[in-house]
Amino acid sequence: MVTAAVQSLAAALAQVPDPRDPRGVRYPIQVLVTLVFLGMLARIREMVVVVRWAQMHWDQLGPALGSDRDQPPNATTISRALAGCSLADFWSAFAAWLRCVALSDEPITVAVDGKTACQGLDEHGNPVQLLTVFVHQLKLVLGQWSVTGEKTNEPTVLKRHVAELLEAFPMLALLTGDALYAQRPLAEVLTASNCDYLLAIKANQPDVLDALVTCLGRADERPPAAETAEKRGICSIVAGSGSAWMTPTTYATN
Repeated sequence: MVTAAVQSLAAALAQVPDPRDPRGVRYPIQVLVTLVFLGMLARIREMVVVVRWAQMHWDQLGPALGSDRDQPPNATTISRALAGCSLADFWSAFAAWLRCVALSDEPITVAVDGKTACQGLDEHGNPVQLLTVFVHQLKLVLGQWSVTGEKTNEPTVLKRHVAELLEAFPMLALLTGDALYAQRPLAEVLTASNCDYLLAIKANQPDVLDALVTCLGRADERPPAAETAEKRGICSIVAGSGSAWMTPTTYATN
């Protein structure tokens, strides 16, 4: 089963366009890309170390990756080839592999949150702030984008990539997030994209909270689909919106 999964990954990554001149190419692009990808899964970031690791397992890796060479490619060959590749092309191929191996046509729920990547530094030497889309059931990241710029925040970055995310993973049915994402522009984009959302509204957002109570206060009563509780002295309300709820329900517990 492991060999089959590696073979399908190599086949998916073969869709990444090869930027090299076909003359003199000894290793297909999928061999190089997949090898580095597997190395990164093992927390190997240096090309020389990747090659050293590949040499130890090349009798199994080589055939599985589709290479008929006796030795793995050297670090220079890998670096030069990947320098001309597009990150967008890689992400597209990787998403296709995820849909084939890890995901199904059943609706999935994802959680969005910002994380600080301490192992990655920007041009000023500061840790990179990333917006991450995560599937808890699979322990899998579907998307990750940098949050940079004075006028850029996590909801804005998510809004920019909603269409891209849903195009790559059409089975995404519900998106969850904390109170930071409870913003009208993002909610409008999600609603227009036919993606349900579940966002927390806290008492420190009085305008949004008042609007929810006013709009949904007369909604037909029924048992809620989720429950909230007081946390650190702050009363929270969970609001659901989208096609999954016939009548949105909001309430608070103390």
